[in-house]
Amino acid sequence: MSLPWLGKAWKQLSAQLSADTFPQSLLLRGEKGLGKLQLAQFVAKTILCSEQQHQACNQCHSCKLVDAGAHGSLFLLNQDKPKVDDIRALSLWANKTSSIGKNKVAIIQDIALLNMASNNALLKTLEEPVADTRFILVNHLPFKAMPTILSRCQLLTITTPERDLVKHWLSKQKIRLDDNFALIYRFCNGSPLTIAEFYRDQTYTELEQFLLQFRQMVEAKPNKLAELIQKDSNKLLWLGQSLALSFSIAKGLDSPAVFPQLALNSSLKSTLGRAYQDWLWLNKQLEQFPGLNVGQQLYPLFAEFKD
Repeated sequence: MSLPWLGKAWKQLSAQLSADTFPQSLLLRGEKGLGKLQLAQFVAKTILCSEQQHQACNQCHSCKLVDAGAHGSLFLLNQDKPKVDDIRALSLWANKTSSIGKNKVAIIQDIALLNMASNNALLKTLEEPVADTRFILVNHLPFKAMPTILSRCQLLTITTPERDLVKHWLSKQKIRLDDNFALIYRFCNGSPLTIAEFYRDQTYTELEQFLLQFRQMVEAKPNKLAELIQKDSNKLLWLGQSLALSFSIAKGLDSPAVFPQLALNSSLKSTLGRAYQDWLWLNKQLEQFPGLNVGQQLYPLFAEFKD
């Protein structure tokens, strides 16, 4: 694997392939931006490789077909909103004879995107496994896999690499890091691929403006935080990071020198804690009622700092 933090996971899976104990269904979990899909694709290529059993040779006809996205024994489900018909198509494919070699592999890019009907169809497929067909499922945080799906899979959690490893890897990718790296690492949840994208897209100016509005909100000053989050729901995650890190600094668990943008008055510690609980509650509400107006739902949280 070219991503060094996946080495431990690959070593485990490679050993299972070597011992012929690889599971019928594998579930890879972890933060977005850790390369779980790349790992799934490499494992699939290895299973389908006609020359080697324990690591894809990248030279045989099968490996080249995988690279070209044209291997008939590899099924990749990567729709943004998979429908039950997509899972039925997967089930029909799984019951067909392999077009090349004896093995087949199906990859589902994010099972959290499946609705109830799709989940039930997938469960039925997993409950009736076909010989020489493997399923590799990917699940990002926040995890939403059904317990019945989990019970049918071997679970492998991909852990977030340490900051120094990420820093070293990014440097090797010719990404110029700066003094804001520690903050960016936290806001990207330590996921190297997300951090790399953050730098390439030059997103820091956007984050800087967000943190400025966050400080104004905390200081009970006029701000545009609700407007920013309403326009981009991903910024709700930035709000959670801001509250959590500010609270951690106020409690003395993180250094204000490392994160000066979020070093606030320590007297706000209890207020930050309550606001973070409000943020967690809001996220649960949005899971149950995704149509809620996020901007309006934020005002009770903001009110914590006006009392």
